[in-house]
Amino acid sequence: MKDLVLRSLGAGAALFAMAAPMPGQAAPPPAGPAMERCLAVQAESLDVSGVASVVGPGMAATYARGVTGAPGSPPIGAQSRFNLGSAGKMFTAVAVAQLIEAGKVGLDDPVGRYVTGLTPQAAAVTVRQLLTHSGGLGDFFTPQNLPAIARARTVAELMPLVASDRPAFTPGARFEYSNSGFLILGRLVERVSGQDYGRYLSDHVFAPAGMTATGLEPGPAATRAVGMTAMPPPSPGAAAGPPQMMRLPGPGQPPAPPPAGPLRPSIEASLRGNPAGGAYGTAADMQRFFAALLAGRLVSAPMLQKLTTTQIVAMPAHGPMAELDYGLGFGVGVSGGHRWFGHNGGAPGVTVEATAYPDDRVAMVVMANRDPPSASLLFRQVRGALFDPAGLRKCAGGD
Repeated sequence: MKDLVLRSLGAGAALFAMAAPMPGQAAPPPAGPAMERCLAVQAESLDVSGVASVVGPGMAATYARGVTGAPGSPPIGAQSRFNLGSAGKMFTAVAVAQLIEAGKVGLDDPVGRYVTGLTPQAAAVTVRQLLTHSGGLGDFFTPQNLPAIARARTVAELMPLVASDRPAFTPGARFEYSNSGFLILGRLVERVSGQDYGRYLSDHVFAPAGMTATGLEPGPAATRAVGMTAMPPPSPGAAAGPPQMMRLPGPGQPPAPPPAGPLRPSIEASLRGNPAGGAYGTAADMQRFFAALLAGRLVSAPMLQKLTTTQIVAMPAHGPMAELDYGLGFGVGVSGGHRWFGHNGGAPGVTVEATAYPDDRVAMVVMANRDPPSASLLFRQVRGALFDPAGLRKCAGGD
């Protein structure tokens, strides 16, 4: 394929340098060149338009491929900014966790203690239930709401979209993915901190982590990978919103193939980010986010443990598909004996997989400006090679 580019993360190689393996800990992943080749071979095979990055002790590999928009657009580079989709929910979870650690929010407090303008039923849902998608409040991200979402510049301007919501089931009874719940959590961050949600993230998440290329705005066209979709345009009369790909990056069946058809710029992929997701950033910045979490620069080690410990079953095991679990704003699990946490995201023209393996001090980020499951397919192919030298040789096209 044309428009291939290979880049090095450069200084990113030091992101996990402080994290030498502990006694009894799994060996670090194979070093850079073989992993770079693995990323390149698999990205070409799957025709991925995006960036894949693997960082661990003594190793940093990244591969960029494709174009930043329509055919003929400039090539994607390692510093291209992508819509992060629902991976941005991790930022909201960290912001709430910081306020909990500061003693300003209680995890089991009703959210109505901090956020006004909700129905009494919604106000009674707890902070924990919102973080675990067990509050029953559904999804404000619908075709009918797209015009209002596109106009909104603040979280407060989005809140009327959830003002009449009531839980669809007894809060805490089960997992049901909820963008509306995370929007309300973002409003909580604003009301408690006194800062705009975007400013809070900039001051308390992005700056401490060194994430200089991440924010809620799409940013200049020269640095942005425009989300391109083959899905039909959203219909204002449709009852449900575009798919939010809640396929956590644990083991399971491969996702279905992406839709076929001519590509068009995605409306959903160009919206301003909000507490439910859709911020914009680079693969290197997501690596810095995971490094900052593991180094204790964003929350304490006990709080990170709480965020990334199973709180609820997101999807029970079924046939060959393993159980998928969720913590507090993070997908969590074990793959091949290696504990992981992270989040993925998907919408028309957006696919992201972002996962850290805390015991191994390894993180993998895959971002694509195409429909799901583009990045997910590449993620699954490479994941098996992370801690397996024989698997890495095979991934890289060897015997």
